Amino acid sequence: MATVRIELDSDKQEARRIFEAFQKGRDHRPTLDAAIEEAWRQGRTPTGKARFVGLSEAEPVRLMVDVDVVSDTIH
Repeated sequence: MATVRIELDSDKQEARRIFEAFQKGRDHRPTLDAAIEEAWRQGRTPTGKARFVGLSEAEPVRLMVDVDVVSDTIH
């Protein structure tokens, strides 16, 4: 199994709200689902596991999510 880092666009306020939810131990399903969908778009086969890992420091801010994928698939 391999892991790909997915970066999703966000604005500062939304990113902060999502970050705080994850800090409190809550999932933000729309973010995790969007990361899994992006992995599919990149030609990877997700195993269904996604983990929020943080926010970028760049502008615009990006949500960073690691998605486990099958290691030998690129469609």
